[in-house]
Amino acid sequence: MAQIGLLSTEQPPSPLVLALAPALAATGLDVAAAIDDFLAFDSDRRPDGGLMMIRGTGARVADRLPAERVFWIGEPPFTRPIPIGRTLGKARFHEVVGVLTGKARGGALERAVVETGAYILTGLREFDRTTAFHAMEGALSSGTAAERFALIFGQQALDDPSTIAALAPQRRDVMADRRGTIQGWSGAPLRAALDALGRRGAVGRLAPAGFKTGPKKPIARVYGETDAALDIAEGQIRSAAQLG
Repeated sequence: MAQIGLLSTEQPPSPLVLALAPALAATGLDVAAAIDDFLAFDSDRRPDGGLMMIRGTGARVADRLPAERVFWIGEPPFTRPIPIGRTLGKARFHEVVGVLTGKARGGALERAVVETGAYILTGLREFDRTTAFHAMEGALSSGTAAERFALIFGQQALDDPSTIAALAPQRRDVMADRRGTIQGWSGAPLRAALDALGRRGAVGRLAPAGFKTGPKKPIARVYGETDAALDIAEGQIRSAAQLG
């Protein structure tokens, strides 16, 4: 099987690379994935699992990936203009665990893992298109991808993601500033919101496209260390929401 590398092109990075890497490793590929330093873990490799995680992003990390071919992973076309996952920052870890363990199946992230993985497998000529889709779906449904993930982070990470990616203690639900329908999200304000929330901060439960806003219908949840940080992030989230 081929040795491949995965890097995210998205800023802020979506959960896709973090979820895709163990799923591809479960099909038999030798995968080295670069994820940014939002997690405090040591780079690790388990030869029997065929998976390696490296901290960092961008071209500098690409040069360090032990891979025959490196894939730069962006948002799949079917998700634009919204992030593939509904989480940013450390909350990404929780969303990925949900997909791998079957607790959060059926969403855009699972679809992106299957379709992107099948594209890679087909391009590498490891499988034909139909078999590639079956291989990716089987990696998730069989629990094999979750096992590969646990080789890096430990079984406890699957049982309680907060042991690896602890969220900041204060949280707040964000309401839209007017009624409307979510058309998408702007990247720059989302990045600014994460910066304001700090290293333990996170954005969760981003409303999907088509979501109709209202007084008691949050469009996101933010996690931060202080009320001041939450205030700033709340404003950025509102400005990031593209309402129609």
